[in-house]
Amino acid sequence: MPDMSSQTHDEPITIRELQRNAAEVFDRARQGQAFVVTRRGETVGRILPPDPAEEAVERAIADGVLDASVLDTLPTTAELPGQREASPPSTRLGSDAIAAMREADDR
Repeated sequence: MPDMSSQTHDEPITIRELQRNAAEVFDRARQGQAFVVTRRGETVGRILPPDPAEEAVERAIADGVLDASVLDTLPTTAELPGQREASPPSTRLGSDAIAAMREADDR
């Protein structure tokens, strides 16, 4: 998926505009444009450009380079040993901070 924090501008588009111009909208999405789909001014969805990494994996599977059944058995980055970034000195782990927040809510 594309990194949402790197999106600088999602163009708003109404459902009616999308229905009338779907081919053009998806052509623009293929070129990198992101859209926020609205109905009566309320966001109801997003159209995002294809993720190059996902496209590469799909091509590799289609070409027989990757076995899709193996992908589910691979560890995530968090599960790999030594891959966790150290917290800055005098800070708490995120899990510790969440636990403290839950305790405060229970009071």
